[in-house]
Amino acid sequence: MGCSLMGLSAVPHDHPRFLGMMGMHGSLAAQYAEDEADLVLALGVRFSDRATGDQNRFARNAAIIHIDIDNAELQKNIPAVLDLCGDVRDALTRLLALLPQQRHPAWNKRISALRRKESERTAVPKNGSGTLHPYTIIDTVQKYDSGAVIVTDVGQHQMWTAQRYPLKTPRSFLTSGGLGAMGYGLGAAVGAYIATGKRPILFTGDGSFGMNLNELATAVSERVPAVIVVMRNGTLGMVRQWQTLFFDRRYAGTTLDRKTDFVRVAEGFGAQGMHADSPESLQKAAEAAFAADGPFVIECAVSAEELVLPMLPPGGSADSIITEYP
Repeated sequence: MGCSLMGLSAVPHDHPRFLGMMGMHGSLAAQYAEDEADLVLALGVRFSDRATGDQNRFARNAAIIHIDIDNAELQKNIPAVLDLCGDVRDALTRLLALLPQQRHPAWNKRISALRRKESERTAVPKNGSGTLHPYTIIDTVQKYDSGAVIVTDVGQHQMWTAQRYPLKTPRSFLTSGGLGAMGYGLGAAVGAYIATGKRPILFTGDGSFGMNLNELATAVSERVPAVIVVMRNGTLGMVRQWQTLFFDRRYAGTTLDRKTDFVRVAEGFGAQGMHADSPESLQKAAEAAFAADGPFVIECAVSAEELVLPMLPPGGSADSIITEYP
């Protein structure tokens, strides 16, 4: 099983059949399993170009069964051998009643091998002094999570979070998805707390956070215990990544070079905050943040050279996934 970005949290991260996110920055295990499968059951997806890459090459060996409540999505981007318009729960319940128990030991062995490879690939590399690897940030913060709603803004931090955060329960992940709305995160975190009473954890970048950080005033006034993790790399990272990989490092409009101190900004709004540029300082900041009864900003130093990998190039296929820094 794999999930689109918007489907994350529908399947627990530790489910033995879950292979991770699909699409442009999805896990290699999920991408390769989809490419090698002889049947793909697509539930409530629209097969956007960010999910499929080269649509003529997508799931080349598979028959596709597509179930969606919106008839307009069926047979739109990817042809299906069978399309069913209706509620996914109802459709699956009916289908399962018609199918005998199936066992595929060879395929299960292949899935297990893909999971092991994925685990090896995602081992956290050691960073140089003064910066934190994004996975280190996410891994550290999640240790203190006791049922939070996870929220992201838009950019590299969004993809790192989608790749790495161990989402456990349905509807616990809020992100603007393909809308690409930088600045979405802080307002969504406030709304998540008011709606659920659960502490929100917002992962954001210095570009996105700068769009709507004035909502800290609302978060402070409403005593929202949001943990706000700012991955600061001084750039508009996702666009810079494309410039790195596909435009010969011709950087334009992506270097922010701002002098903003987000901790001092938070304090100006009446919130708390700490800087983190090492695993030790990050742990101290996380402990303080989860003990706070109001918004707490952790500003984390991240290298501008960090890329979101793997990456399925635009119009690419499973054969052309980028896995290493060029």
